[in-house]
Amino acid sequence: MTQVSKRILARGLKGKVYQTFWEVVAKLKKSDEAQIFFGELFSKIEKINFTKRLSIVILLHKGYEWRAICDLLKVSPTTVAKMASKMESNGFELLFEKVESDEGWREFFKELGKLYLTVTHGDKVARLGDEGVERAYFPNKKKSLL
Repeated sequence: MTQVSKRILARGLKGKVYQTFWEVVAKLKKSDEAQIFFGELFSKIEKINFTKRLSIVILLHKGYEWRAICDLLKVSPTTVAKMASKMESNGFELLFEKVESDEGWREFFKELGKLYLTVTHGDKVARLGDEGVERAYFPNKKKSLL
């Protein structure tokens, strides 16, 4: 678990630090720039936690069941519940809008879904083959991450 200092910043300074952080993040226009920045900023554990939380929210948005998310991402139901309780915020709606329009994310979640199906229903996946899995589990939808 990440440790937080017990020494509290002055309110004005805290606001300025947050404002500066978000201004820097907003200026990162390319994924390689963001990767370098967050790679240096976050510890290995923080990066894992952040990406798992992000994945939980997107998988919940896609309609995955909690148990499936727990099994797939190796997280607890408590973690899924915490993220589910935050999903109605404007920030996540903005995220879903951005992610749904990005082809790279669609492919990532399609591959994640295939991995999950292989792990949980390996015999069915083997019988259906790659094209059968595509038709059965990933039909073309108008508004879909997959």
